[in-house]
Amino acid sequence: MAEIDELVRRTVASVSMIAGRAAAFSTKLLIGVVLVCVGGFLLGVAALSDGIQAVWIVLGIVFGSIAIGCAGVARWRVGAVRRHLPELTDEVRTMISEGEPESRTVIDTFVVDVDGVAPDETGEAPPNSAIVMSRQMGGFGSVAGPGLARWPRLSAAVRALATFPFLMLAAIAISLIFGFLGFIFLIALAL
Repeated sequence: MAEIDELVRRTVASVSMIAGRAAAFSTKLLIGVVLVCVGGFLLGVAALSDGIQAVWIVLGIVFGSIAIGCAGVARWRVGAVRRHLPELTDEVRTMISEGEPESRTVIDTFVVDVDGVAPDETGEAPPNSAIVMSRQMGGFGSVAGPGLARWPRLSAAVRALATFPFLMLAAIAISLIFGFLGFIFLIALAL
């Protein structure tokens, strides 16, 4: 039983550490995306006129909403992982205790050992684990599936961490376009 408790503790600590880092990053990114998209949108409205201004308003609202929505959804999902740690702990314990074959895959995916040091009970890991974290986030998608249907919190955690990179990439890409166009609009206003 102590072996199961230790494995559960390490797994949940790893998930918590990854979700915490993702939440911190996504909060900062959400603020940046809102500032860049709203700023670029307002500069476009000020710099353009007539029919092209109407087109810009529609396109700006659509793509700005997508960028802000991606960053907001990513933040909300990874935040939910940390809010539901007790339920997640119970599900992982049940899964390991039942000896389901997918439990080994989940444990192998989440338990992060960097130079032989695993995260402690607070979820803190060595500082050089960012590379491991990014590698793992890309591999979470293969873990989620019908095998995790009995464990909704674990499935939600895997889904949140698996979709996080895509949502952040979409928000960053659209924000870069808004930033570039905002710069162009600023030059147009200055002339």
